[in-house]
Amino acid sequence: MAAFQLPLVILVSLLAAGATANNGYTTPSPPPQQQYTPPPPADSDKLLVRVEGMVYCQSCAYRNTHSLNGAVPLPKAEVSITCHDTKNRVMECKRAIAAESGYFQTELGVTKVSDFFMGDPCKACHVRLQASPDFKCNNPTNINYSDIKGAPLRDEDKRWTGQGYDNVVYAAGPLAFRPAICPPKH
Repeated sequence: MAAFQLPLVILVSLLAAGATANNGYTTPSPPPQQQYTPPPPADSDKLLVRVEGMVYCQSCAYRNTHSLNGAVPLPKAEVSITCHDTKNRVMECKRAIAAESGYFQTELGVTKVSDFFMGDPCKACHVRLQASPDFKCNNPTNINYSDIKGAPLRDEDKRWTGQGYDNVVYAAGPLAFRPAICPPKH
């Protein structure tokens, strides 16, 4: 048993000597713990949404089709833009009036992306024809589903940052009314 005691005594003394011998060096103490502060809330979830599109008067030659061949811009035509929230309830409804060129653009305002239905303004918002100022061309067509469901928005990569949120322009359409009376086809 003495044979086992000697190596054990040597081992213990070596461990003790190694634990206390530091050759004059001191181990630096760890830096004081800093208080964790979460980053400020990111505004990147916010968007300033704009919607643009064109409204036309469809040619009589292409009535009852989805063609816009021969169509002319319809100035002062009225459209509505409706957006739904995460529970598919209407969260915003805006009206836009087309310029002399038939072009319309409206701003929906700054909104969190997560507030839109399915987190996507393209899936949450639709554009519908409302009124035509031209009594000769005032029957809504269903081109791009603008009469029944509403034309969906397209993301055409028109975006920029500014004022702490993203600015995005989505496109809809083209949308069209058709003439109320067209000459008969022969």
